[in-house]
Amino acid sequence: MKKMKSLFLTVACALTLSAGCARQISSGVYSGGSVGEVSTSYPGVVISARPIVVEDKEYLEQNPLGIIGGGAAGAYLGSKVGKGEGNKLATVGGALAGAVGGALAEKALKSQNAMEYIVALENGESKSVVQGTDPTYGVGQKVWLIESHKGRSRVIPRQ
Repeated sequence: MKKMKSLFLTVACALTLSAGCARQISSGVYSGGSVGEVSTSYPGVVISARPIVVEDKEYLEQNPLGIIGGGAAGAYLGSKVGKGEGNKLATVGGALAGAVGGALAEKALKSQNAMEYIVALENGESKSVVQGTDPTYGVGQKVWLIESHKGRSRVIPRQ
């Protein structure tokens, strides 16, 4: 029983740590490399705003911590079921189910809510930007679309 608690704690810690690796998508968060760089700012108006979900990894096999941790936990639990061939099948089945469950859990932990904005610029162009939900802008709101030379863009309010 003590080993099972230890295994579950290890899996939970690994999944929590992997969630902390999700990219910051807020318009108010800058990387250290952005400090002191010149960006281009364009005046515009939000013409479309819709909530979306940003996923760090699209496919389950791209979530290795969840696969390994979930597979190990599932195999351990499966090994406690039955005897002989039944025990082997339960161990393999538990490993497979645990790996899928762990990958799904890691994927969910790395997903973030976001907003997609389409901005009509005063120069006649339209640009779309995906960023975090804080703050949220409405259709018709005057904004600055800031574009770094590395291509990272963000929308901020214009007074």
